[in-house]
Amino acid sequence: MMSAESTVKREFPEFEPVTFTDRKGDRVVIRKYEHEKDREKLVHMYETFSPDNRCLGLPPSTRIAIEHWVDYLAERGFALVAEIDGRIVGHCSIVPTEDWKRVDLSIFVHQDFQDRGIGQALLRHMIEYARKAGFEGIMLVTERSNERALHVYRKLGFIVVNPEYEYDLYLPLK
Repeated sequence: MMSAESTVKREFPEFEPVTFTDRKGDRVVIRKYEHEKDREKLVHMYETFSPDNRCLGLPPSTRIAIEHWVDYLAERGFALVAEIDGRIVGHCSIVPTEDWKRVDLSIFVHQDFQDRGIGQALLRHMIEYARKAGFEGIMLVTERSNERALHVYRKLGFIVVNPEYEYDLYLPLK
C-alpha cells in the first residue's frame, strides 16, 4: 500500500518567460534559471553584489561559497532570473520543505538594478508559480532593518510570524 507521502509530486512544472519594461525603461525578461547555461552569469552577479545589500549572510561573499550556494539552490529547488540584455540582474529561488508542502524563498536584485520594480516582478511571478505548483505557502526570513524588502513582502501579502532578531514571514497560498 502506498502512503500519502509517497504520492507527493516531486517535480517542478514549466515556467513560461515573461517580459516587461522596468521603471527605467529597460526590457526585462523573467525566465527559469538554467543551471548549466546560467551558472557563471549568476555567480558573477553575486561576486559583484555589494556587502551593504547582503542579508543574514546571504549571498555568500567568496566565489567558492557563492558557487556552492548556487549549486545547492539549483540541486534542491527552482529559480527564476531577471535579465537585461543577457545580463542576470536578479535571482529568486524556492526550495521545498521535505514534505513538499511549503517552500523557502530567497530573492536578490543586484544593487545597480534596485528600485526599478524588478524584485517585485520576480516575487509576483514566483508566488504565482508556487501557487500553481500546489504549494501551501511560502516562507522567508529577513533582517528587521530591511525596511524596503519588508514593505514589498507585506504589500504582496506576507505576514510576520516570528518577530525576533530577524523576521520570519509567511505567505499562505491556499
